[in-house]
Amino acid sequence: MDPFLGLLVLILGLGLLWSSDAWTRSTKLLATALVVLNPLAFVLFGVSGRMGPIEVLVLLAAGVALPVAAAIRLIRTARPTRTP
Repeated sequence: MDPFLGLLVLILGLGLLWSSDAWTRSTKLLATALVVLNPLAFVLFGVSGRMGPIEVLVLLAAGVALPVAAAIRLIRTARPTRTP
């Protein structure tokens, strides 16, 4: 996959999250931090030149775990929606 496509999807998803009224601001901040943390860590490790096989495996595991943790947090804290 193209990395720019992943970045576009990340930005689109965060835009949808922040435009929603279903969650509080603190929940949105936490979910944003959990989702953005992993790509940021890849960039920081890649620029520093300290990206070994162990670091790649840890970041790949975190790349699955952090967005899943954010999704679970969002599901658990969603406010009930009003029906018209």
